Amino acid sequence: MGFFRSSFLGFVCLLLFSSFLVMNLALTLDSSLKYENVQKEIPPLVTELTNGSGGLLSLVDTKGIDINQATDKAKTAMETYCQNNTEYTFVFEGRTISVPCSSLQSDNPLESVLNETVSSFVGDFYYKEYDCSFWSCLTKEKVPFFLVSQKAKDYWHQQFIFALMASFVLVILLFFLAESKANWPVLVGGLLILSAAPLLKIKAFISLFIPEKIHVISLFLNIFFSKAYATFWISFIVGLVLIGLGLGLKFSNAEFVKNILDKVEKKEVEKKVVEKKEIKKAGKKK
Repeated sequence: MGFFRSSFLGFVCLLLFSSFLVMNLALTLDSSLKYENVQKEIPPLVTELTNGSGGLLSLVDTKGIDINQATDKAKTAMETYCQNNTEYTFVFEGRTISVPCSSLQSDNPLESVLNETVSSFVGDFYYKEYDCSFWSCLTKEKVPFFLVSQKAKDYWHQQFIFALMASFVLVILLFFLAESKANWPVLVGGLLILSAAPLLKIKAFISLFIPEKIHVISLFLNIFFSKAYATFWISFIVGLVLIGLGLGLKFSNAEFVKNILDKVEKKEVEKKVVEKKEIKKAGKKK
């Protein structure tokens, strides 16, 4: 019986580690794909596409938008306008775009104009209604900007909720399988920390399989895993708290908790004995 119990315990631990791994990955993608974060991280990606990068710009549906035209036109006007103002505002493709005049002091003022111009168009693809499922969009979209859209964020949020619920069920199951209940939070905390550790090197690991010429994929990864460290620290701190709780129960209050449980169990046994005696007396009277 002990062998099967130990084997099943190990299997549940493996499932819990996998569930934690998926949960951490989904949480990272979910938090990284928030609109504010995408808006901040997307300009280098669009710059790469605009500057050629193997002709990738021809694959992008830009709806006739010429980003370079906007930046060249704005630079000359900015230098004159910013002599007496702190912010330069111009209209491009029906949109009002504001660029801080302080950007002219940077090493590459055109890049600042480009970033502001690109940021103003992020909403077009981020909130776009994609008429395909998450995975089928991979084959339908020429350049998958939907991967950094609200649709993608919603998908990964659903995966996070599913993994969180699965982890909760497995944690409860592990509680009943653990022989020492004080070891249970230590085991759960340890598995949570181990499952989050790969997030620290996940971009570097995936980059090993990407040819250097396809730099644009690395830029996508920068967006996907921009919150990887934040997710790691959340899991690390929660795991550390669980380990500390388990060690505290084991080395300080474990005996106290055991005595309480023993007293409760003893009272329940005494109550059952009394109930049986009363039933026997009632039977004899009849």
